[in-house]
Amino acid sequence: MHLYAVRQLEDVTVADIAHEAKMTAAAVYYHYASKEDLLLEGLREFATGLHAELAGLLDRALLGTASVGEVLSDLLAWVQADRSAALVWFVKSPGMSEPVEALRRKTRLDMVEALSAVFGRRKRSVSAAHASVTALALVILLEQAAISALTEDVVLANLGRRRFSAELATLADVIASPML
Repeated sequence: MHLYAVRQLEDVTVADIAHEAKMTAAAVYYHYASKEDLLLEGLREFATGLHAELAGLLDRALLGTASVGEVLSDLLAWVQADRSAALVWFVKSPGMSEPVEALRRKTRLDMVEALSAVFGRRKRSVSAAHASVTALALVILLEQAAISALTEDVVLANLGRRRFSAELATLADVIASPML
């Protein structure tokens, strides 16, 4: 994932991957049919970790020990800790191929469903549609915050990391407030 993070996707060769992994190109091909398959596997691993981290953080929200804003802020911190894979996931891979887009759509849907389930458990009177749209808004907020943080864009530069994270948490809490 490091190579895909620092180079253009099409510029990464199997020989580069083999060198980075201290393997031969033949050993890489033994495990993966192509460099695209290897990238897809790395993205699957990142998506699995992202979903698992969200699930663990949502447990805190269900227990009432964390707000939705704190959950998103902590998830953003987790994303930034795995910078290489996160750069590939959020910045470099969108639109790359149909299998990558299918994985991204499934991951987004899984995250929306996890957030919606929390809203349903915390406030029984909320409609499934309202919970889903609110959850989608939070997932999109996380995705855009991750892109901003990973590319260190002007928004992040103007706010600084600490204030950026605090503003993310505040906005997430505002979006989620009807659900809680």
